[in-house]
Amino acid sequence: MNLQLAFLEKAARENRLAHLLLFHGGSTLQQREAALRIAQILNCTQPTSTGACQCCLACRKILSGNHPDVLWLKPLKATLGIDQVLAWQPKVYLKHYEGNYKVSVIEHAEAMTLPAANALLKVIEEPPERTIIILNTVNAEGVLPTIQSRAQLVYFPDLSEEAWLRGLGEVDQQEALRAFRLSGKNQYLATDILEYGVLILQDWVEKFRAAVEERDFLRLFSLFPLDKNQASLYLQVMAVETQAGIQKGTRRPFELLAIGKATDVLRQQVNPRLVIEVLALELFQQGGALCD
Repeated sequence: MNLQLAFLEKAARENRLAHLLLFHGGSTLQQREAALRIAQILNCTQPTSTGACQCCLACRKILSGNHPDVLWLKPLKATLGIDQVLAWQPKVYLKHYEGNYKVSVIEHAEAMTLPAANALLKVIEEPPERTIIILNTVNAEGVLPTIQSRAQLVYFPDLSEEAWLRGLGEVDQQEALRAFRLSGKNQYLATDILEYGVLILQDWVEKFRAAVEERDFLRLFSLFPLDKNQASLYLQVMAVETQAGIQKGTRRPFELLAIGKATDVLRQQVNPRLVIEVLALELFQQGGALCD
């Protein structure tokens, strides 16, 4: 186990845990599992000397996502907006219903908009009693500095391909390996790819490449509709593949710059269809196809 995480669990057992934790690095699965263990330790009704019993009703409810005092918040779209945070706030301030602690886990914390982050900051500055907030993020630098400065940072080192696969449980191993390679060995991105569907993602990217290679704008129409989460995932995978192509000399740097620009624009709440169409047009004009 991560030594830092072991100290964290010890602090949870001794009821001296910081009220704000920022998990960064590693994979989504690692962070989720760690958050679940912390929530169980804090609310287990039959704790052992080493942690939660895993057997009591509280532990089982937390594991199944049905405990009323353990809240999960993640982006509904490409960003985590202020409406979501404002809807979450009253739940945080409610009295404990069953457990000893209220635990809120906010996934993809780097996706919070500035207004959402400021709304969260108000809760952090005056946290309710016996409340723990855990922020999960691939990159701590993507979180508002004023939030970072108030949090205890917990770093998760990258898993090996084998360790990541073991942590997935019962999944198609070949599909998981394809997701891992598409992600450029980024476990966080690989988990998102696997959850979305490797074949669906590959099919979309191949159609986009074909449209760009043939400079056929009409072929783009088959790629829509798509939401911001889908567009963000496609752009991330294209960026990974393009970067690898640049290293091999099969692609040009402007392609990566164009994808990076599209990603930045998407984060600004721009319509995802418009982002993809503008990206395609820019690649048309530059005379470059995203080819192997």
